[in-house]
Amino acid sequence: MEVYSQTQENGISKYLKKPRENTLFYRAAVFFTFALYVMPQYFGIPNPIFDLTLVRISIIVLLVFVAFDYTRLRDFLQCFSESKLSLVLLPYVVVLLYTMVIRVDPKAFLNPFIELLEMYLLIYTIKDSIGVNKVVKLLVGFIYLLAILGIVEMFMKRSPFSYLVTINGIYTGRYIRGGHYRIMSSAVHSIGYGMLLVTALPFAGIDVEKGTYNIFRRPILLLLLVVNIFLTGSRSSLGVMFLELLLMIIFSDLKYMRKNILIIISSLTAFAIMVFVLQKTSFGEYVLLQITSLIDTFFDTQLSVKYGADLNQLGQSAAYRELLKEVFHVSWLNPIVGIGRKRAFSTEINGLVVQSIDNFYIAEFVRYAYPGMFSYIFFLVYMGYKMLKDTIVTRSAIIRMVFIGVVSYCLHLYIADSLQTLKYLYVLFAIYICCDKEPYIPPDPGRYFRKRESKYVR
Repeated sequence: MEVYSQTQENGISKYLKKPRENTLFYRAAVFFTFALYVMPQYFGIPNPIFDLTLVRISIIVLLVFVAFDYTRLRDFLQCFSESKLSLVLLPYVVVLLYTMVIRVDPKAFLNPFIELLEMYLLIYTIKDSIGVNKVVKLLVGFIYLLAILGIVEMFMKRSPFSYLVTINGIYTGRYIRGGHYRIMSSAVHSIGYGMLLVTALPFAGIDVEKGTYNIFRRPILLLLLVVNIFLTGSRSSLGVMFLELLLMIIFSDLKYMRKNILIIISSLTAFAIMVFVLQKTSFGEYVLLQITSLIDTFFDTQLSVKYGADLNQLGQSAAYRELLKEVFHVSWLNPIVGIGRKRAFSTEINGLVVQSIDNFYIAEFVRYAYPGMFSYIFFLVYMGYKMLKDTIVTRSAIIRMVFIGVVSYCLHLYIADSLQTLKYLYVLFAIYICCDKEPYIPPDPGRYFRKRESKYVR
């Protein structure tokens, strides 16, 4: 996306003439980022027509700033008109529109549109006011806050955010499985919080000032996030986490590799000893339950039964995954026009009733049929391809970071619906779109500096 100009004909920034207005807009942008990333969607002002969540209130505030300033309005509209991203999203938006009209379902358009609007607003505020480095630092702070509150929630057995419920019908309450409380933080479900954490995990490795990436850049934050993922009790999030940690190791700067290998070996050894010593305690049993449940999922074993897992439940979960594939063959589903969002999905497949779909891509097929599913997958593939290409060309640490998060999150969508967490994917997209994409140029060592290191050591 092109960087738009903020200068008038005389070359002087218009906003230098209005420092107070510029400061207010910056604060509104930071507030929007905080509300978007941290605050739950059940906190706000209830309305019978359109609930004013804190995020939506912050969106309105930003749009007021934009609407009453010609230069801001022009620049914000350029985010849409001059971006290839808008062309890629156009087929999906068309599907949203005709689904809304045919199914008389305003939410079929409004819900995804608001999420996309949040992404474009974040793109604009990063470029216009906050800056990429600053927004990454802000997000690291927000992630620390969420991770610490996750530990607090473990002891409280209730989300600290639950005290902020002002909009009914969104907060789902405490969730306990197998006698263990599953933390959910500001999300509407523990799996949703796991998906949030999957997008947050790569931030533990970024060093904005040095422009480098190292999985152990923030070991305390990394440990907090890993513990939080375990505490969600989500096998899918746990499985994706292990893959994501591997990607973080692979994409770390090569100069850290030897040290990282030693840390990994030491950490795994210490972890194994700790679990062995504590295996008879509730903590040890919980950790082993999560790990063995994950192994059972992939290898069709029954190791987790020893630690309290329900064998019937495991079998039903595996059968359910196979059953979901038959949704594409349900006769009453229209392959061109989906059912939208206001109508609940329920059908009988092979004698079993299926009401929820724990696969975002299949859920998109139900909501928007093949055109919606394929157009959205095309959008994700396009962004993934661009990120991978720029990762190779620029060697940028920030692009590596967001690429890891995007790949991991999109994989998670295969085993869970989005659960109102797409905004965290769009945060990664916004950072990528705004960050520097200058091609990497190998440094000339010269005559006397043969071992000079590059900015992005690979």
